[in-house]
Amino acid sequence: MTIIETMAPFVGSWQGHNRLRFMPTDEYQESAATASVKVTAGEFVTIEYAWEHEGKPQNGLLLLGSGPVSGSAAGAGSGDSETGDSETDGETGDGETGVASGTGAVGVWVDSFHSGPEWMNFAGDIGVDGVVRLTGWYAAPSGPDWGWQIHVEPGDGNGGRITMHNMVPGHEPYQVVEAVYRRHA
Repeated sequence: MTIIETMAPFVGSWQGHNRLRFMPTDEYQESAATASVKVTAGEFVTIEYAWEHEGKPQNGLLLLGSGPVSGSAAGAGSGDSETGDSETDGETGDGETGVASGTGAVGVWVDSFHSGPEWMNFAGDIGVDGVVRLTGWYAAPSGPDWGWQIHVEPGDGNGGRITMHNMVPGHEPYQVVEAVYRRHA
């Protein structure tokens, strides 16, 4: 399945809630959220979203495309064999499994709160369950790069879900963001 086919149920305008925490032991902070999902340039999907943190507006953009299987896209990040370079076995890092369908996915992500002035490149797979699972890498203050996972569940046309997970070397990935959307009337 291509990214266009996978994301078709999620195309449209959405409203929902965004939950954010920094550490696994922190309570989630919740805010209202919106998203607009569109086919772009014929072969790509954009997810443009907005939310708030402590009353300050935030926004982001995820550009998705079909790509090589298992995160082998050039420039997908600097993951290494010690920290893993993608979810090649379908393990999502949050206790879920989604065996890869054999269809790769790539993404570019920017977010006013999370990614600062730089974009992040991602690579991964579309699972047989229809969930797009991407992994990217970012430089840590010291030591090896840390990872960031984005999972997009396009749903059945009535709603979708996006989760984001931090991957600290030597620790299990943990969920940082959960955004749940319902179709905007």
